Amino acid sequence: MHCLPSATIRLLSSSQVITSVVSVVKELVENALDANATSIEIKLENFGFDKIEVRDNGKGIKSDDTPVMGVKHYTSKINSHDDLETLETYGFRGEALASICSVAEVHIATKTLEDDFSKLYILDSSGHVVSQKPSHLGQGASGRLPIL
Repeated sequence: MHCLPSATIRLLSSSQVITSVVSVVKELVENALDANATSIEIKLENFGFDKIEVRDNGKGIKSDDTPVMGVKHYTSKINSHDDLETLETYGFRGEALASICSVAEVHIATKTLEDDFSKLYILDSSGHVVSQKPSHLGQGASGRLPIL
């Protein structure tokens, strides 16, 4: 018996949440709806097998939350299991972005009303921010996923 390589473990774990291009789009659209977006734009290259891009005009991701926005089990939706009784959002487990990060190169541009400008973040396969720079995008969030 032997331990599987970490990359294999990540892919197997992510397949519980992310099973197809449709499930990636579903998770990103639900994130946009949870952010009160009234406009959501979806672009697919090669039916989503090469790239998936979702843009919205939601409230964006707070600067304090961006370092862990793609890390597994980090969420802004609940604090404990007691909150599940009054939950009014689609997402709450902190698994969607983390699972997407394990199978795609994730770029997220976001801006809240409090931010002076939007920032583009690139996440690694564990969901950690590896780079950030100013972006030209406005209010809301945009996720661009070149598939690995």
